[in-house]
Amino acid sequence: MADCVGVDLDKRTCTVDGCDLPCRARGYCNRHYLRFRRFGDPLYAAQRPGVAECSIQDCGRDAKVKGWCWTHYGRWRRTGDPLKVIELQPRPSQPCDVSTCPQLARAKGLCNTHYSRLVRTGTAEERGGRRECSVGECPRIHRARGYCAMHLQRVYKYGEPGPAFPLAADGLPRRGNNGYVLLTIEGRRVAEHRLVMERALGRRLRADENVHHVNGNKGDNRIENLELWSTWQPSGQRVTDKVRWAEELLRQYAPELLHSQPISARS
Repeated sequence: MADCVGVDLDKRTCTVDGCDLPCRARGYCNRHYLRFRRFGDPLYAAQRPGVAECSIQDCGRDAKVKGWCWTHYGRWRRTGDPLKVIELQPRPSQPCDVSTCPQLARAKGLCNTHYSRLVRTGTAEERGGRRECSVGECPRIHRARGYCAMHLQRVYKYGEPGPAFPLAADGLPRRGNNGYVLLTIEGRRVAEHRLVMERALGRRLRADENVHHVNGNKGDNRIENLELWSTWQPSGQRVTDKVRWAEELLRQYAPELLHSQPISARS
């Protein structure tokens, strides 16, 4: 094999004679490096074409990793010696903790049947039927470990199931991506500052109206910090158009300022 030490990194080739492929690791190209990792020899496949056998004498099994079969490779992984036989410790013949079960215990004092039932339903005793979530006031169907799917996900993520209702339930705030506080009211997602203004006005906001935060804090939705703005504008710049727009604006927000006769422009 040729030596590639001292050669520029981008010009190094495989150290196997006759192979001009670029180096990947340990002086080998990708193909010979994979052979080296699997069989312990970069030329192993070329020396023994077809299905290779385990390198342990009289084994006869197919080679899988580093020239060994799965049995000898597993021994090497656990003990460092592929020839060392691992003595398995006999399992204690303890009966299942369920009094009526004649099977032997496999995990947590339970047999396979009752242990799998414990994982699925949260109890080894109960069998069949549909159970509800163990979180109080949660009407959802149990899925695993005594919880429904929603509370089970919270346990995995936060370590506790949390309240019975979804975090996006009616009245519970959630900060949106734009910084505004959002609420879910009767299935409708609304911004809290708009809802506060609508309740103060006693009506729904029009399409040309928006709510401005005086101090710039989008989370401060006190009515004292909110202003009603109108984005409606006239369609032109003629005097008559401006007068009509002003008349409509007074009719919407200050009808008491209107005279008994409609305001009209003088020609």
